[in-house]
Amino acid sequence: MKVFAEKLRIAIHQLGTVAMMFECSGNALEALEKVKEGDYIISITKPTNKRSLQQNRYLWELIGHICTEENGSRADDVEIYCQLVEQAGVKCEYLLALPQAEERLRRVFRVVKIVDDREYNGQMMYVFKCFYGSSKMDTKEMSMLIDKTIERAEADGIDTNVWRRLLYEND
Repeated sequence: MKVFAEKLRIAIHQLGTVAMMFECSGNALEALEKVKEGDYIISITKPTNKRSLQQNRYLWELIGHICTEENGSRADDVEIYCQLVEQAGVKCEYLLALPQAEERLRRVFRVVKIVDDREYNGQMMYVFKCFYGSSKMDTKEMSMLIDKTIERAEADGIDTNVWRRLLYEND
C-alpha cells in the first residue's frame, strides 16, 4: 500500500520507540482503516514535486464532482478526464499502427483515440492519437488541463472558488 502523507511529524521517545503522525484523506483513509496490528516495512520518501501530486489529487477530485453532476455517479470520471485532456490540447503523439496495437498503447498512454484508418502496404492501419497522463505533463500543460476542468465545472454549475485556490496555489 502506498499512502501520500502530509504534514508528517515524528517523535522519538527516550526508550527508543518512534511515533509518527500524518494527515491523509480519501482512499488513503479507507486503506489505513484496514491495516491490522503487526509488523510492517514502512518506506518514507519525499515526493519530488509535492505541488504536482497535490494538484493531481485535487484535479481528480474535481473531475469526480463533474462526473457526479453530469452522470449522477463517478463511474465515468476517466471518460471525462479523457475529454478534458483532449480539449486542453496538451501534447500528444500520433501513431500509425495495426488495430491490435490499441491494447498495448493503452498501457503506455492515459488517453488513446482512433482518429483515422487507412490502408498501408496492403494492411488496414489505424491512426491513434495518444495523450500522456497528467503525471507526465509540464507545468504549462497541467495549467491548461486545470483551466479546462474549471471551465467545465463552472458550465455544470459547480462553485469553483475553492477549487481555483486549491489547484492554482503557488502558481
